This record gives sequence, C-alpha cells and structure tokens, in this order.
Amino acid sequence: MIYGLLALPLTFYDQLYGDFYRKLAGSFFNTFRETGLVRFKEGVKPELTHINIGNRALPRGPGGAIKTLPIDINTRYLGYLPTILLIALVLASPVPWKRKLMALALGLVLVTLLVLFKQYISLLWRCDQNPWLQLTDYGEKGKSFLNGTYHFIAVTSSSVLYFVVAIWLLVTFRLDDFRNKTVAETGVKQKSPVRRK
Repeated sequence: MIYGLLALPLTFYDQLYGDFYRKLAGSFFNTFRETGLVRFKEGVKPELTHINIGNRALPRGPGGAIKTLPIDINTRYLGYLPTILLIALVLASPVPWKRKLMALALGLVLVTLLVLFKQYISLLWRCDQNPWLQLTDYGEKGKSFLNGTYHFIAVTSSSVLYFVVAIWLLVTFRLDDFRNKTVAETGVKQKSPVRRK
C-alpha cells in the first residue's frame, strides 16, 4: 500500500525527486574524467532530466561554446522507484521503529549511491559510444566489461530492484531475527537437540 501511494504518477513526486537528483548528480559529476563536464537540467517533463556531456580540452565552437552530447533520462525509473521500494519494504518490516528508522537512513544512502553508480556507468558508456568526446580510451577487454556492466545495471530496471531488496535485507534484519522466527510465530522455543555421549 505504501509503495502504491508513493508510486502514483503525481507531478509533485517527480519534481521533488528530480530536483534532488539533479543537484546531487551535478555535484558528483561536475568534473568528469579530468577534462570532462556533465550538466544536469530539468527536462521538458518533471520526470525527465536533460544531460549534456562535454570535454573542456576540445576546441570550442563559436562564442567559446563547448560542444556537448545531449541525453535525456527518466529520473522516475532511474532513482525514484528504487528509492520508494526501499522505503515501502523498510516501513512494512516487522521490526521495532528504532531499527526501521536506522535501516531507512542507511538504506537510503546505499540506494542513492547505487543510483549514482548506475548513472556513472551510463555516462562512461555514452562517452565510449561517442569517441569524439575523447573522454574514454578502453582496450577490447575494457570495452567488453563496460558494455556488459552497462547492459546488466544501466539498461534494465529489474537488476537494480534486486539490489534494492538485498540492501533492505542487509540494513533491516539481523541473523537473530531469522533464528528466533519460531519463537515469534508460535511463542514456543525449539528444544536443543539432545547430545548423546
């Protein structure tokens, strides 16, 4: 129910998360690969973000303008949906509220880092696909690894959702929660097996 409410296609949600994402990603990727630059701006719709990738070291155009590669991304799919999935999972977890709040704080940091990593891989792949930017110079093995990573992490949304579920389990539960499952469900402790001499 929590996920359903947060996933409603409301402009307010997309605008709020989009603004947060553009500021954060802009600070992370302001300088990219030494001479590169990446600019994040609001797209034509609240859920879209317009990105420009350029290289300061390349000859400039008329008026000193830097030639850039334009890209549009959907921040709703990229980061908002994984974030609210974590929020819904943590809030629905059968643990005390203190642990929920701690799990939520740590989990949100990890999911945001995951989303930024996904963006980083996407930026590297775009630069590799556009050699005129002169921001990447990989050999065959490097290109193959980047291509595989990009298609596993950046292209599909499902792989990121698996990571979100893993983060939820990691930050919310302890091993004792699973060991004491029988006690919580039945109120009866399991007897320890009798050791024979």
